Amino acid sequence: MDLTPNDEQIALQTATADWCRDHMPLAGARARSAGLWQQLDTMGWTGMTAPEMGLDHATEALVFAELGRFLAPVALLSTAVAARWTGATGKTALALPAQEDVRILDGVEASRALGAFGNGLACFALAGQLSSTFSLDQSTPLARIARPAAIERVDDPHALLHLQLLGAAYAVGCADAARDMATDYAKLRQQFERPIGWFQALKHICSDMAVRAAVARSQLYYAACALDADDHDAAFHIAAAKRLADQAALDNGRANIQVHGGIGMTDEAHPHLCLKRAHLLQFIVPADTAALLAA
Repeated sequence: MDLTPNDEQIALQTATADWCRDHMPLAGARARSAGLWQQLDTMGWTGMTAPEMGLDHATEALVFAELGRFLAPVALLSTAVAARWTGATGKTALALPAQEDVRILDGVEASRALGAFGNGLACFALAGQLSSTFSLDQSTPLARIARPAAIERVDDPHALLHLQLLGAAYAVGCADAARDMATDYAKLRQQFERPIGWFQALKHICSDMAVRAAVARSQLYYAACALDADDHDAAFHIAAAKRLADQAALDNGRANIQVHGGIGMTDEAHPHLCLKRAHLLQFIVPADTAALLAA
């Protein structure tokens, strides 16, 4: 199994990062433009996972990790999975079932929602305009609806694994973003006419962030290749990737705030954006501890 991205994959990864940097900066996550989704659709990311595109899961993981680095809309995850396994076009919101209702994430202008119901994936139509408010992650609108009476199950078990894999890719990107933000600040912020990274105990914190991100990315690559190869233990590797990526995003988000010191605790600064996205991603097809230990 070759885990090294080829030239075509690297080119696609680089192009995604460059576009996101220019059109979807992380600093503007709380006030994204109304036409952002149309731009993402024009660039092809909403339909890149459709069967006719012929892209493997490894390439998808590379691209979605870059999108996750810039806190791209979470509906890209559900839209991408719906495009591959249901043939749906247009925006598909992400559904998170609860005991008494269903949370709809990023449902603005979405006609359907998709999420994990029990041990499988299901989708359903959204009736009318949703009344949304901001979730903990201020880049993601949240609405609550009653449990739908009719849902359409996606029979292929790979569909749920696909959503879990792309969620792990988003978390890897989130961990990368927190790492980069912390190291850049440690080199820029000065006290006593020297960068704080020169004399404060920050180097080991940033090093730990880099290691966590690298480990999570390595497992993501392996899990994506295992799914492409239809390995019998692909589900275990994807669950492991989701667990490592979620933990890396959460721990790096906390460390990023610590490195930023006083301003890291303020709403005006940006470190909290990564931490809040990390908390949200943990609810998207989380890795089951019992299943990991049993495997």
